[in-house]
Amino acid sequence: MFGEDFENNPVMLLTALFAMLLAIVQLVVYIATVVFFLMWLYRAHENLAAFGVHKRQLQYSSGWAVGSFFVPFANLVIPYRAITEVWRKSLPNQESMFGEVSPPGFFPLWWGLWIVTGVLDQLYFRLSWREEVPSDATEAIGAIGSVLGIIAALMAVKVVREIQRQQVETSKAIPTQPTFASPPAPPQFNQPEDLKAPSS
Repeated sequence: MFGEDFENNPVMLLTALFAMLLAIVQLVVYIATVVFFLMWLYRAHENLAAFGVHKRQLQYSSGWAVGSFFVPFANLVIPYRAITEVWRKSLPNQESMFGEVSPPGFFPLWWGLWIVTGVLDQLYFRLSWREEVPSDATEAIGAIGSVLGIIAALMAVKVVREIQRQQVETSKAIPTQPTFASPPAPPQFNQPEDLKAPSS
């Protein structure tokens, strides 16, 4: 399975095995994260209508917020902007005296890790096909990308929980529809004595 270079260099072999294990874990976490994250994002975006947010107030639709992840180059910016828009529109007071409210600091940290992970994965894939590049350097890049990918997935869970928490809090502030009592029964009148049917 491994060449002579790996057999003569135990450190290189351990690095390759570690990178392979992390790649498998990353793939599983990545697929699960993408599926559930996109399903959640669509529902969270659709919830904005219940908070009184009209579609004309949104820069991105629910479909485009999800679909932008699959559009090259656009997926570097638009998904993050769509997600921060969902967070911002989920707030009771969507604007402050200084303009739009900025999302928590871990939002850009998560997106930055996501972008860096994608770059490292592409670099690892391309370098793994080039024989002139040392294999230990290639495996090190793959290992770093895998670790950052797992961290990015965990940060994505934190982003989901923050938006979910905000939407739950905002939904509690929505006034409920007033309940009306059922109308009273119609009045009943006693029949006059002279109109009563004579008894036989």
